[in-house]
Amino acid sequence: MNLLGISKSPLLASIAICIGALPQSSLAAPFFFPDMNPSFVKGDPPDWLNEGRGNDGYLTISSEVIPVSSCTQMASRSFWGSDKTQLVLSVVTQGFKGKLDKLEIPIATFDGREGGSECASLSTTPLLIVPMTVLGTYSIFNPGALSLVLNVRSSSDSNQDFIGSAKLLLGAAAIVATGGSAAAIGGISATVGNSVVGETQKKANSLLQGMIDAKVPVTFNWSELRKGIRAVEILVYKADQSVGSLSDKQILQLQKDPKSEKQLLFTVKLEFQFFRSVFYPTVSQIEGLASRENLSSEYILNFQMPGSGLNFMQILNSSAPSLLQRISKAEGLDLAKACSSGFTKLKAAGLDDVDSAIVMKSFIDEARDDADWYANPALVKSCFSQAPSIQKNLELIYGPSVAPVKQVTEP
Repeated sequence: MNLLGISKSPLLASIAICIGALPQSSLAAPFFFPDMNPSFVKGDPPDWLNEGRGNDGYLTISSEVIPVSSCTQMASRSFWGSDKTQLVLSVVTQGFKGKLDKLEIPIATFDGREGGSECASLSTTPLLIVPMTVLGTYSIFNPGALSLVLNVRSSSDSNQDFIGSAKLLLGAAAIVATGGSAAAIGGISATVGNSVVGETQKKANSLLQGMIDAKVPVTFNWSELRKGIRAVEILVYKADQSVGSLSDKQILQLQKDPKSEKQLLFTVKLEFQFFRSVFYPTVSQIEGLASRENLSSEYILNFQMPGSGLNFMQILNSSAPSLLQRISKAEGLDLAKACSSGFTKLKAAGLDDVDSAIVMKSFIDEARDDADWYANPALVKSCFSQAPSIQKNLELIYGPSVAPVKQVTEP
């Protein structure tokens, strides 16, 4: 007795034989890959950005996945049923000197193991892949090497939980939505520590090795970035291929083949934001800032440094003896040494030269009970002459230090 009834159906019998003889790796499955020619969205940069040489502002980069339509057929349905596609999009940044440099950051996932052929949307809210970081210094001879690599990883192996690996890498418990607009991915390092992030990275990378990885690098330097790059847009396609044993070389050939049949699914947009000060991010011109905005020592020193959980009074006064006490009556070399300690702490906290000038001026105002010290050029020189760029910004914001003219009375 043939329970399957194959002997009674020549067609089913031949199909069964074909299935048994056909290697699993030769079955067509969706192959996802990014376009090899990313497009740059450019605009006119503000003067300070175009003319600066570094340490004069900040940069953030956010990612967003924009689908072609609200209903995208991510998986393929055939006579044999629908495939079980898993898709992980991630970005690796390098050269920005931020907490997440060289870490792989998942920006979107699709899990087709259940209802895989149903329509899906990969639209996402903006996700910070480069949290606030100081614009790096550069020169003609050392322009800086910056890169963003988009990885498009896919697999039809339903026995492996690649999506779970990606979520492990993201550290879902440490990612918090801020007002529904952007996820503070930079919080993962501050919350659980870099050593834990490193271990998580190794484990997740090992698990994700089983996926087919099609990638595209985007390279530029600080000079190019400051000339008006606002965003990088990368198209991502789907094609049906026998992807079971594709080599990296074959993947690259498929990406470069202009004649290949492919379907545009979505665009990955990497958007750049630049600003000069954490205190007033919309300010472009800092000349006379103190007369236009609130730069009181109370406001500045109680301001919490993004990503640290500490305000600037805590950052500067974190060691013994108290820096506040050291500066309160110091002059000459003693003041220079105390200020040097302060500048070092502010640089380690991730401040640019503009904000370092604001914070140090506010801190000295607090230490000396008022701002009268600023009218003593000798004191200003003792503290700030060791940091010419910070001193230049100090004078632009508060004006030059000028001693009051002594009134001469007639006898």
